[in-house]
Amino acid sequence: MSGYHKMWLILILLSQVLVSTLGGVGAAYYYYHNKKICPGTEVSGISLDGLDIVDAKEKLRRELYRPSAITLRWGESNFTISLSSGTYEYLIDEVIDKAVSAAPSAGSWNRIFNTVRWLPYKQTLEVPLAVSSHYLQRELEALCQYIDREPEDACLVIKNGIPLYLKEKPGAKLNIAESMAVIEDYLNRGQLECIPLQVDEILPEVATEDLPDFSRCLASSETPLDNGSHNRNHNIKLAVAALTGWVIEPGETFSFNEVVGRATKEKGYLEAPVLQNKRLVPGIGGGICQAATTLYLAALRAELEIVQRASHSRPVSYVPLGQDATVAYDLLDLKIKNNRGFPVMLAGRVGDDSVTLSFFGAQKDPARNVEIVTEDVEIIPPSLLEHPDPNLAKGERRQVQKGEEGYKVKVYRLVFEGGEEKNRELISTDIYLPVNEIVRVGIKEVLQVEK
Repeated sequence: MSGYHKMWLILILLSQVLVSTLGGVGAAYYYYHNKKICPGTEVSGISLDGLDIVDAKEKLRRELYRPSAITLRWGESNFTISLSSGTYEYLIDEVIDKAVSAAPSAGSWNRIFNTVRWLPYKQTLEVPLAVSSHYLQRELEALCQYIDREPEDACLVIKNGIPLYLKEKPGAKLNIAESMAVIEDYLNRGQLECIPLQVDEILPEVATEDLPDFSRCLASSETPLDNGSHNRNHNIKLAVAALTGWVIEPGETFSFNEVVGRATKEKGYLEAPVLQNKRLVPGIGGGICQAATTLYLAALRAELEIVQRASHSRPVSYVPLGQDATVAYDLLDLKIKNNRGFPVMLAGRVGDDSVTLSFFGAQKDPARNVEIVTEDVEIIPPSLLEHPDPNLAKGERRQVQKGEEGYKVKVYRLVFEGGEEKNRELISTDIYLPVNEIVRVGIKEVLQVEK
């Protein structure tokens, strides 16, 4: 093609563009000058092509969808706020003004050409929805009961004698002001569903890492129960409940009597046999010595320091000789010092057949084991005590008290590492006095009558 023909082709194309542009400009100016909606305008899915302002508003009022509710979302939860006549309105005037403003103003060639450029494209607008602020606030306040919750601090609970950590839970509070602003923004864009609520997180004051570490069992002790003694077992349960959860800080000395307290009827203790002067007699709180004994053995196995302890006057049935501990309020106490570099906590449980008490702390060497053994048992024979009885015939003998052997024993704490004995420590030397045999001997002279 020659240069001459190329020039004519370019002139023809430019003239067509100019005609189209001027036609578009004229059409745009026509719609603005006559206050009509520009072609290609849709509002909330309703075409307003070529309508004047009055007709456009009327068409929107007639055809707009009447919403029944808006839906709000928080996490996995959805909430609905019902809408009825009087609780909301469509801002029709606002969207019509916006649609008209897209047309050029007289004398503004820049806006005219912007409109011409825009004419081939579809303009989509949404009618803003305005909900009564008082109604919306009242509805949001009603939602607080489903959203607001207080934070829960991390805590330690003891279940069946085992400490369990319950993780902290953050609280939540519905931010009504921010939620209203977000809802307004969504409604202005015609979005009535899945509007996110603004909820503030409230952090708990105590987190799991703030709690002391009682994750490792330092040592436990278990002693059997006498299922035939309801009252006694009841008293043991009360004592174990008082001990459970007690924390002994490093260097602190624990007192059984201070923690458990005096056994009284007012505290729920019942009458059960207690050992006094080598005899079992009825007493309030019988059985708490077994709790003390179980605790004592656990402390020995945990390698804690025993500050004060006394054995019973006579052997008990639930532990070997020398491994018991007796308590009597204001008289005999069991005191244990925490010689570890970290706090230790007591935890216990009373089952159907046994009572268990354990110490928990932060560190436990799994290769280190402790055993408590009773050795060097010496038998102390009972003495025979004869009491003259003038009411018995001379030579007659009646046993008042059966004799029982006494014992002298030594108790050792053996420490093993990797199965090898590393240390042997004398813990105590205990004496259980014998029960002397008592016999009444008759001294009454019997007269012989001669026939």
